[in-house]
Amino acid sequence: MQIKTLSAVLAGCLLSVICLPGSEMPSADPTDRLPTTGTLESVNFKEVAPVDNERAPYDEVCAARGLFVAYRGGADAVSKYREPLLTRGPQGVSVFRAVSPAVVVVIVGTVNSGDFDPEGMGTGVIVDARGYILTNWHVVAEHAGAIIFLKPAASAELEKDQGRIARVIYTDPTVDLALLQIIEPPSDLHSIPVSDIAQVQVAEDIHIIGHPHGNLWSYSTGVVSQIRESYSWKYEDGSQHVAKVLQLQTAINPGNSGGPTVDDAGKIVGLVAMTEEGQNLDYAIAADVIKRFLFTGMQMKTRGITVSSRRPRLPKHVFSGEIGESLAVAKFIYSDAVLYSIHENGKSIGLVAKFNDGTVVRAWNPNPNGEFKGWSASLPGGQELVAAAIGGDLTSISIKR
Repeated sequence: MQIKTLSAVLAGCLLSVICLPGSEMPSADPTDRLPTTGTLESVNFKEVAPVDNERAPYDEVCAARGLFVAYRGGADAVSKYREPLLTRGPQGVSVFRAVSPAVVVVIVGTVNSGDFDPEGMGTGVIVDARGYILTNWHVVAEHAGAIIFLKPAASAELEKDQGRIARVIYTDPTVDLALLQIIEPPSDLHSIPVSDIAQVQVAEDIHIIGHPHGNLWSYSTGVVSQIRESYSWKYEDGSQHVAKVLQLQTAINPGNSGGPTVDDAGKIVGLVAMTEEGQNLDYAIAADVIKRFLFTGMQMKTRGITVSSRRPRLPKHVFSGEIGESLAVAKFIYSDAVLYSIHENGKSIGLVAKFNDGTVVRAWNPNPNGEFKGWSASLPGGQELVAAAIGGDLTSISIKR
């Protein structure tokens, strides 16, 4: 999935970046080659007529800004996480320790007036060490990508590249399941297997790990009340669903959606989907439905949603100017941002975009396809973030050290 795909799906304003495989961000700041915003704002520009078939990478810049803002919101929540004090006995402690490293935070949303509006924050579970993540369809809905946070160590210190990007590769809205894949997964991902539905018994103990009301990696327990074939339900958005489900007696709240329901052996028997408020009835998609879904989904390379046919947003005004004898600058004015495209001796070296809320996004070192190999953002409040990706696909975001 190319950057532009993520920018459209995460509501038209979410990020993308590139970094060569196996490479590290250089120790010297690569943005030093780019003029500061103060220098750019002092250039004597002259308005010019737009050239057909030429545009500023506005969508990509909005994508970058959006995912940086989204990362900050998720990172703030993750940084407050502490390992829970488990009081459910040795079995619960054992299950939590075995399963929780495979449970992730899934975030999708839009950027409005510089703030990230989470349209979906739910739970996902890693079902394959190649980076496959299972969650609910209603968590990601029509988005084609999501920000993923892996469970930190007990210290709650965010590791480098803690925030990763996953593409949605397969969905089945009817059974309310979605499969994501981390674009550049770590080599040490922890995954958990799916159980055989024949092994699931009524009155069996189950364990749930999720993020109810934003309380990350929370543990709860309960029992299987019943297994119901062809159970139908609908959500507030009007979407209707039908699948075999496990009826549970436990505590499920918003944020638990997409979290694993596991047995004493730590195997997935269901995926938390919904609760009937006021009736103390909770449901999880059954293991055999999950297995059929994964068998099909893992053969998919991409869900196929692209924005290649979407018309790019055109600037209100275009200007040109020069800095010294070697730098040429094109200035594009939009309603919410000013974008500067910088060329040195006729070749693009990067861009700088300043949004109305003060956010500054920078990109540098374009490859032959025009995809920048590095991005960074200075967010209001002084936080500095950088991002990396491979071949046009974003892979991770981290705090600039």
